[in-house]
Amino acid sequence: MVDSTNLRAPVRSGLLARSARWERPAVAVLFDVPLATVEAQNAGRDRVVPAHIVREFHHQLPTAEQLHDEGWPTVHLASTLTSPTP
Repeated sequence: MVDSTNLRAPVRSGLLARSARWERPAVAVLFDVPLATVEAQNAGRDRVVPAHIVREFHHQLPTAEQLHDEGWPTVHLASTLTSPTP
């Protein structure tokens, strides 16, 4: 399992190659959170990330379609995931 924020396609392709090499499923979870929500959450942090960095990273997020085009067979949108019930 790899838990990583990968905004660059070449890094993601390396993860896909590892998945294939080790014969493990490749699943992407895309945190499709609106920029305004991210900015609001960032403002409430103890260590606030500079606004221009937040905007730049958000702008670099791939779409689900881009991830599929790169070869990710499964892409989950965080906005559609539900929490398990206790």
